[in-house]
Amino acid sequence: MSQLLAGVGRRTINPPIGMRREGARLFADPIQAVDGDLTATVLVFAVAGQRVGIIALDLVLATVETATALRSSAAAAMDAPLQNVLLNFSHSHSSPSLGMAPDIDLEQREMVSAYREQLAERIGEATREAIADLRPARVAAGWGSSDIGVYRREIGPDGRDHLGEVPDAPIDPSVGVIRVDDRQGRPIAICFSYGCHPVTCGPRSHLASPDFPGPAREVIERSLGTTALFLQACGGNINPRAGVGYEVDCRETRDRVGIALGAEALRVAAGLRTNKVRGDRVALGPVAGISARPWVPIADVPQRLAAAERTVAIPLAALPSRSEAEGLCDRYHAELVTAVRAGNPALTYVAHRWATWADRLVDAVTRGQTSVDLPVQVIRLGDIALVGLGAETFFETGLAIKEASPMEHTQVLGYSNGVIGYLPRAEDHPTEGWRLDTQYAVPDLFPQFYLLPTITQPEAEALAVDAALQLLRDLD
Repeated sequence: MSQLLAGVGRRTINPPIGMRREGARLFADPIQAVDGDLTATVLVFAVAGQRVGIIALDLVLATVETATALRSSAAAAMDAPLQNVLLNFSHSHSSPSLGMAPDIDLEQREMVSAYREQLAERIGEATREAIADLRPARVAAGWGSSDIGVYRREIGPDGRDHLGEVPDAPIDPSVGVIRVDDRQGRPIAICFSYGCHPVTCGPRSHLASPDFPGPAREVIERSLGTTALFLQACGGNINPRAGVGYEVDCRETRDRVGIALGAEALRVAAGLRTNKVRGDRVALGPVAGISARPWVPIADVPQRLAAAERTVAIPLAALPSRSEAEGLCDRYHAELVTAVRAGNPALTYVAHRWATWADRLVDAVTRGQTSVDLPVQVIRLGDIALVGLGAETFFETGLAIKEASPMEHTQVLGYSNGVIGYLPRAEDHPTEGWRLDTQYAVPDLFPQFYLLPTITQPEAEALAVDAALQLLRDLD
């Protein structure tokens, strides 16, 4: 019988003071202090010599190229193929930029480069620590429910989508929990997932912070004496019900939201048993009519560990003509020159992002780019599956995959193995059709941040769902 082994490792990944956060219209200011350690946590499973790693990062996002380099560090430490490593970004907006767009400032570019190198080293160290920690293990999974999230696509007075709050709209309140124990039922690690933007620490707060996932983890770790990993689910259209932080000091709201989420994950984890199960009813002493169901050891069962990954060509909306693209490029580069001459760092940063996007647009037109590659991954551990999608995925997408999955317990994660951009569903696109020259308020119709030439086609999300379900069936 193949025995399951598990081990966990963690490293602190705090950025240097002065490093910029990742943002365009918001969240782009330099970090002034660190409030709550940012961490890289690695959970490694092994069965019969095969190893699979799950990496939870307190960072906002990265390109697929950068994420691949980080995953490679763990894969090398595990002596495993890249498809056996799932890297999930918590999507905390109070974390440093990994260079989605190269900064106009040379010092910032050098800071990003040095930080990425250090991050890869720390991930490798945490992975080796997890391997050294490997021990016989058992796993169990369950679901909880939390109302900390709120649907954020609000119809404004002008009839257009706004980034706001719709308190009565449905969301996916699921809190997915995976408990990993040693043979005696003592926790090695707790994984918990939830789909919601970690933005309780808002754009006026200049602190590096894990946002609400940090205090959520602390609730579990202090109560169970173990290591907790937060995995960001499909929160692309979900914000905290407590609101995007407006205050300069947002720590009270951050902690309240995190404690509420952590308490629910703790409740579920405390109820999961990996080593014992209720047995048959027996008499409790000589007194008639009094009986009990004792806890009896769970028999070992063979464990299956598997991973698979593929890329899906996600179609993009039609490109403009070359003359239109070059006209936009000229316009945004002129605006960049004006911002630099005005000596306004904030305006300069935004203008540089638009100019960089315009350069990418011209390049896409020149090459005739029609799609972008989306990483889709599935990891299977017994009857538990983790699906990783490399996009800002909406909660409805996660629900669709979970409901159709052949696995007994399936957690669907966005922000995994790199982020190509938002992945709106067909019904999330404007009814009149998307236009390149329109300024949209909701970021999923705003490809400039991710330097995509255009948004994805309406059918793109369905292709991602189909790919994830096929991988799940392949590993079934």
